[in-house]
Amino acid sequence: MRFKFAVVIIILTIQGGILAQSAKSPYINYEYEGVVPGRSLPNGVIELGGSLIGDIEADPVYSVAQMKKGRMEMLWLVVSTGKDAKGITGWKVIDVLSFPSLAKAQYLFTAGDPAIYCRKNGGEIPNPVGVGRIDRKRARFIPSTLWSADLKLKRFTPLNLAGVKCEYFEP
Repeated sequence: MRFKFAVVIIILTIQGGILAQSAKSPYINYEYEGVVPGRSLPNGVIELGGSLIGDIEADPVYSVAQMKKGRMEMLWLVVSTGKDAKGITGWKVIDVLSFPSLAKAQYLFTAGDPAIYCRKNGGEIPNPVGVGRIDRKRARFIPSTLWSADLKLKRFTPLNLAGVKCEYFEP
């Protein structure tokens, strides 16, 4: 009994150290102009890239942006706020997933990643994002945690991994 309890505590501790979803994130409601991936925003966060999700012809449009500040990696769910006189899109952060200590073997992916395709019980998962590891020999992505960028709720919603299968396509 003690062993089972210890295992549960260890698992919860590991998961808590790897990632956190927080409405208390200092980045919620942060607004910024689109930047070239690899460049810093005024707050020191570096945008690594991302992808548009949902109806890309709609106004506003949504995106999942992969961000980094120091060792902290983040996924931001953002909504467009319009374009300036130069045609540069403005963005507002509406939800954040933070990953303070990803291991080297862990891979963070966003919706639109051409190398990973996930299904749940045979059906498509809308706007998936997550963390896992790549098994190149079996052409699989093995997720440890998945969310869906839910545009109606305007937040990342956690997904149960039961019935989830992900394929990995070598780039």
